[in-house]
Amino acid sequence: MEYKEINEIIRHKDEILSDLKSKDREKRKIAWDKIKSLVDTGNVKVLEGKKNYLRSLLWNRIQGVREDAWSHLDIYKELSVEGIERGLRANSDRIKWTAWSHIFELMDMGIITRKKVIEDKYSFWRLLRSRWSTIRKKAWRLFVDLVKARIFDRRDVGRYVEFLRHNKPSVRIYAWEVALQLLNLGFIDANTLKSNQIYLEDLTKIESRIKKRALRILLRLKS
Repeated sequence: MEYKEINEIIRHKDEILSDLKSKDREKRKIAWDKIKSLVDTGNVKVLEGKKNYLRSLLWNRIQGVREDAWSHLDIYKELSVEGIERGLRANSDRIKWTAWSHIFELMDMGIITRKKVIEDKYSFWRLLRSRWSTIRKKAWRLFVDLVKARIFDRRDVGRYVEFLRHNKPSVRIYAWEVALQLLNLGFIDANTLKSNQIYLEDLTKIESRIKKRALRILLRLKS
């Protein structure tokens, strides 16, 4: 990018930064491209006082704004933006999920340490019983990956068992659907699953899609 173009971006940086939270997707894309140009050309100092603003975009209430910000973690790393891990502990399930869905990227880039993730893993449990079914479903898939990565280990089995017995069928079924995977990973043992199987059998008495899902799980457990 030419010198004149960079200077033009610098002159209008406040307007460009404002466009990062626009509801218009195309405006956001153009704005992020310009911010990236500043970073790529070594003009990071002009953004020094905007780190807190940029960080706030990571937990913006508008999903598109939030996800665009998370897709530019390389910029956050280059600017040494601190406090990104706060998203893992957000009060909003939607904001929290967006952060956790990037957890491996955060670790791979060195933005957050494995030790810090383990310290904050307590906040992940709530996503497994989120009121939002889409988040709940995705969180359980990620839980298996987090077990594989040993973020969650045998010390967390007791908490997981609580989900196998959860009073809400829509939560309990997801816990059981990953049970065999967790068994194969050595996270939980067969005896623990067998001793809690009554809670799975209870789900077969419900006239809903959950009943069909529970029956499929029972068949797999018996095979």
